[in-house]
Amino acid sequence: MDTSDYPSLPNLAQVHARLAANSRRVEAAVDAQLDGIERLFMATTAGDWEAIAEASRYLAKQDPGHLDGEVIRQARQVCDELARARSRIRPPKHLATLLEACRAVRQNK
Repeated sequence: MDTSDYPSLPNLAQVHARLAANSRRVEAAVDAQLDGIERLFMATTAGDWEAIAEASRYLAKQDPGHLDGEVIRQARQVCDELARARSRIRPPKHLATLLEACRAVRQNK
């Protein structure tokens, strides 16, 4: 069998590494296009607690001149609840309120 048409294992490893790096760059570019509210909605829909925590931290750190104060307050409460939670089986009490505040901001845009 002629193996000249197939890449060697070391070449496959290099190709795989480049593909993984490119994938991370594309993911970072797409994420940069999403704002914090969109990230929160996507994370909540997926049930991804780490992403919910990350999006909440991002929203909590926003400038009140840039984002509604209610969203920032609720995001801080969600962050506090997630930091104190021993398990992430149940959603934080303030998550629903945060989502409502985010929806209100979206509707007023």
